[in-house]
Amino acid sequence: MKSSFDRMTSSWLYKLAESIGNVVIISCLFLAFCIPVVTIGASCSALYYTVYRKYKKKSTTISKDFMHSLKDNLKNGIIIHILYTAYSAAAGFNIYFALNGLNGIKLPAWYTLVAFIPVIPVIFSLPFVYPLLSRFRNGIKGTITNSFTLCMIFFPKFFLIWFIEIIALGISIVFPPAALITPVAATYLVQMITEKAFAAAVRVEKAREEKESEPELNEDFIDDDSEEDISEEKTDDTSEDNGTDTINEEEDYA
Repeated sequence: MKSSFDRMTSSWLYKLAESIGNVVIISCLFLAFCIPVVTIGASCSALYYTVYRKYKKKSTTISKDFMHSLKDNLKNGIIIHILYTAYSAAAGFNIYFALNGLNGIKLPAWYTLVAFIPVIPVIFSLPFVYPLLSRFRNGIKGTITNSFTLCMIFFPKFFLIWFIEIIALGISIVFPPAALITPVAATYLVQMITEKAFAAAVRVEKAREEKESEPELNEDFIDDDSEEDISEEKTDDTSEDNGTDTINEEEDYA
């Protein structure tokens, strides 16, 4: 016979409250580690990893997962965030200069269109950067180039990631309490796109490795695939980034 406590913990109301509590905890951890600003990148990767572990791997150690990913990706996350912030600021100033001029200096009208061109690399690489950082060990250069490659392969579907993130940010600005839910909700929706992309890329990489391992006689019949190496997932080790595109298999917690 079940005790009153067992009946309570097995009720739908308790499970709903527990689910909401987990969402709030993850969101609070994400927001807290965004406060220093420079750690926004690492916090985004930790958010993605924690949501992935919670809802794909059914992990129950959300705080441990978050801190593990934050620590593992802190260095690269800070560097990537600074690179994107500095580049975006320069591109934004270029657009402002093209539209409004500076100190009485006006640029030709045709330059307005040219000024928007530097924004394209951000649009076509940022959507996959932090998911890749959280799930694979590619190095800084490899993470950015692989993200760009995935955006090209899954064009125009990757625009859905931008749409989801912008809507979530807009809701949080209009109704701040929603920020306790929107980070996790948006990341969960984004994972429906990114995880399919990762799975497809891994299949391509494995097929390429199998072809490369065939006898030399068949080399003339092997297509040269230009995909970046994202075939295996991260481990729990925290070895320093050496700039190479090496990836280790993910290790699940006990």
